[in-house]
Amino acid sequence: MAFKAMMNTKNLQGGNLLAWARRRKGYSQQMVSEMTGIDLRQYQRLEYGERDIRRASMRTGLSICKALDIDPFQLVPDHERSHKL
Repeated sequence: MAFKAMMNTKNLQGGNLLAWARRRKGYSQQMVSEMTGIDLRQYQRLEYGERDIRRASMRTGLSICKALDIDPFQLVPDHERSHKL
């Protein structure tokens, strides 16, 4: 129920966004780990905020985004983007 209240993903960042998206898909952390080829503990560190997703490799970040249907730009706050779309 708490996650239903967070439908506006603009307020979610980093690990909170990963956890929300994973639960929305009905996946376990183990499932995401297997789908992406990322070590389970590495994924957990990202989701728990122990490691910043913005410092992960491009392969890792994009693999997670693909598995969880996340727009990669959601992982980078607006004020950190240096390009104009």
